[in-house]
Amino acid sequence: MGSSPNALYQYAGFVLDRINTVFTRIRHNRSAILSLATSCLIIASAHGYAAGVNSNVPVSADSHGAPLSVSLQSIIPSDTSSLTEQSAWHEKSRDLTPQPRPDFIEAWGGEIVDIALPTNRPALSAILPESAASLTEMVRRETNQELLSEVTVTMAKGDTLAKLLARGGAPAQARSAISKALAVQMDLRRLQIGTKFTLGFDSDEAVTALQVHVPRLKRSGLSGRDGAYLDLFALKSEELGGWISLKALRPLSSQLVQSGNIIDYSLYRSASQVKIPPTTLDEFVRVMGFSVDFQRQIRPNDQFELIYEKTVDALTGTELSSGELIYAGIILSGNKIEFFRHVSATGKTSWYDRNGNSAVRTLMRTPVNGARLSSGFGVRRHPVTGFSAMHRGIDFAVPKGTPILAAGSGVVESSGWNGNYGKYIRIRHNSTYKTAYAHMSRIASRAVVGRYVEQGDVIGFVGSTGRSTGPHLHYEIMVNNRQLNPLTVQLPTAEGLPDSERDDFLASIALLESQISDTPFRSHSKKAVEQAALDK
Repeated sequence: MGSSPNALYQYAGFVLDRINTVFTRIRHNRSAILSLATSCLIIASAHGYAAGVNSNVPVSADSHGAPLSVSLQSIIPSDTSSLTEQSAWHEKSRDLTPQPRPDFIEAWGGEIVDIALPTNRPALSAILPESAASLTEMVRRETNQELLSEVTVTMAKGDTLAKLLARGGAPAQARSAISKALAVQMDLRRLQIGTKFTLGFDSDEAVTALQVHVPRLKRSGLSGRDGAYLDLFALKSEELGGWISLKALRPLSSQLVQSGNIIDYSLYRSASQVKIPPTTLDEFVRVMGFSVDFQRQIRPNDQFELIYEKTVDALTGTELSSGELIYAGIILSGNKIEFFRHVSATGKTSWYDRNGNSAVRTLMRTPVNGARLSSGFGVRRHPVTGFSAMHRGIDFAVPKGTPILAAGSGVVESSGWNGNYGKYIRIRHNSTYKTAYAHMSRIASRAVVGRYVEQGDVIGFVGSTGRSTGPHLHYEIMVNNRQLNPLTVQLPTAEGLPDSERDDFLASIALLESQISDTPFRSHSKKAVEQAALDK
């Protein structure tokens, strides 16, 4: 041929470049090529189907490979009424149309049967017997035996059940049998210190019965009755020839207690004279603390009254515990302030006066109980430096270790040592109000920076850290970052009683007043005030 090797190499390279270009274009246009190929397949299938179904459709106008022209009208017959499930159309389209998901029951087969739903767990009062006033009565009723004497022992630190029973006078054999019987009803490894056990002895001075006085905190929430304690007994049965254990319900009843007094020296002393429980009085002070300044406003001959519940053993009449405060009232210089407890439909407990105004203010003016105002707001001579300076808070003199309460709900903004303030906490309640607490002896574990605390939570304890001469709480209220007098600053109240609950609230007040007796406090007719005039 006359072609040189170089020319052949150049021609071969040219051909390879063209092939590479074709493959590159195919790779870049894969989706378009696939779509084109799919369209061709669909048209070819339609052509074959149309030729088989409708012989009148012209397949080709040119027998020499002219392009095929097929329309949808050519593929789908215009008259579909003759197309049955056995027709070619259905046979061709059966796999192309979506089918509904088969019914689960039809797919698995079987019979449809009725299933009875489980019944509610019966109340304990329908299962357990009622307890008796004493162990002797319980033994007489359950085993027809008599007890000669009873001995009560209390579990102390380091005691086991065997040691306690031995201290009560039970022999070794009886101790073993009692332990086996009680193990069926309770975990003997979790006996609490202070739990009382009563052993019963027959005429032969043999142990024949034992009663476990379950602590009050173990009240059962499964009982159908409102407030029933569980008593646990171990009894020696002659009929069964051994020891048995059983549980019994001790019914309780709630009673209203109406108590009050004239304040002569202090509120706490006057309350102790009429035996008001300390926890109930603390709740009274907390409710009234938003409206009453117990350091400045209390005067001799002022009066207070409380209505609260107490829990009583229905069998013996013994008072077991004091319940929740229901009513709080106080007369200051002839003006009556009173609030009623109300539980909303959602279970939230709130306090309102007769007009539905909330007892709660945004912040508490006195965040410690039983405090004495030792230093007011304003210019004073500093007890440490001796110089006159502005005192931008108030000081409450209280014993070291007294709990300090969060004056309002908010986020802890600062917690720790703060120079002359000693151990210090600052809480941001909203964009306007902040409160600060200084000279603490210890900061509570919940009061860490960034944590949200509720109003009334214990955030620390009174101390004398920093520049201080003795145990006290330095308390500040800041409005827009400016310290103001906590005793006179204007504090907004919380939201009032919802209109949807007003009828229920008024009905509960009427019911309460129908159950209590009339007293000089109740009959006080001078116009009541909604809030104490602290800001005047």
